[in-house]
Amino acid sequence: MVRSNIFKIVLEILFLNLFLFPIYPENFEPLFIGLFFIFGIYYAAKKRIGILKASKNFISLLIVNTSLFTLLLISLLYSNNLDFGLEFIFRLLPLLIFPIVFFLLKDNKDIYRNKLFVRGKMLFYFSTLTLFLSIFIIFYFRGFVTENYFLNYSYRIIFQLGKYSMHPIYASILTLISLIFSISLFKIKGFKYLIILGNIILTINLFLLSRKSAIIIMCLLFLFFFFFNKKIKFRLKFFFSLIIAFLFTVTIKFIPDISNRFNDIYNLFDTSKSTSTNLRINLFNLSIDAIKEKPFLGYGIGDNKDVLSVLENQNDFFKGNYYNTHNQFLSFLISIGFLGLFIFVLFLYKNWKSAITGGYEQLSIIFLFIFFMFIENILERQSGVIYFSFFINYFSFYNAVNNLK
Repeated sequence: MVRSNIFKIVLEILFLNLFLFPIYPENFEPLFIGLFFIFGIYYAAKKRIGILKASKNFISLLIVNTSLFTLLLISLLYSNNLDFGLEFIFRLLPLLIFPIVFFLLKDNKDIYRNKLFVRGKMLFYFSTLTLFLSIFIIFYFRGFVTENYFLNYSYRIIFQLGKYSMHPIYASILTLISLIFSISLFKIKGFKYLIILGNIILTINLFLLSRKSAIIIMCLLFLFFFFFNKKIKFRLKFFFSLIIAFLFTVTIKFIPDISNRFNDIYNLFDTSKSTSTNLRINLFNLSIDAIKEKPFLGYGIGDNKDVLSVLENQNDFFKGNYYNTHNQFLSFLISIGFLGLFIFVLFLYKNWKSAITGGYEQLSIIFLFIFFMFIENILERQSGVIYFSFFINYFSFYNAVNNLK
């Protein structure tokens, strides 16, 4: 009995620990995922949980949520560059680990109880807040907080934070997920004013990161929340809409770095101009050329980079530099073709359908990831694939377990 209680506590700690990833260096994350996976397997062996004994709903969810990784693994068979392919597959392991471990833990009601989930959201929110407050303090004592702080912030978090360095897009994703979680955390007694203060800090951080896509999606998600929430009166909806519209206008007009990024739109049809938007347009055109050659099964995960590199070297716009597709859907089309794209879309649809039962919070986070997949290869960076795999799988199994009650 004592051993059983100790195991239960350790398993819960390992689970909640996943919500603390924002404050861990990237090299610690695989270790903690591995420990959680091992304890999940031990739990399943101890309870003698078999795959065939599970309900069709759980088996279907397991098959769909592991199918993308399975197909990418199979594509190694027709890849020429096996070294790159194996490195890529290793990075994508969370796509396999999380659906398996949450499936094995489906009978563990503690992991899927709402109280523990709320604790997890709180840990994620305050760890993200701690991360960015710590970054500000570090920059302050290094003398980086000057009149150019706004312009240099996104550059510094890429190159000057050591193991904590991150791309502004992924920093924006952490910030946005925390802001989405804050909606339910705001209802917890005693945390209201702390959440308001935290949201102000996180919103400022989002503007400092200067990603126009992140600012647009933040405005869209909160407008959606205000307009479709029946508990909020029309006057308040109108008032908040005006505030969001005003802040959005002021931001893109008077904050230099963000203003410059929105000015990219004026050069949208001049693909010779070197802007982030035109980079993506040129990459889209090259990706389509590559896909036409092998549309059904693609080139294999190992040859994705090599195929794109050859085409980019033939195009003066890229000046000999390599860029990935900056679009997750195009990347999978090159690697595993239209068959792979179909599997990926099916995977997203299945989990989106599940998130509908989970409410606004889950839908918003999945929408957030899908939105960024159109402009970034989210699943090709460690932080992106970990957060995506963790949340999308936990949400789906959480809903499946609780809908049985």
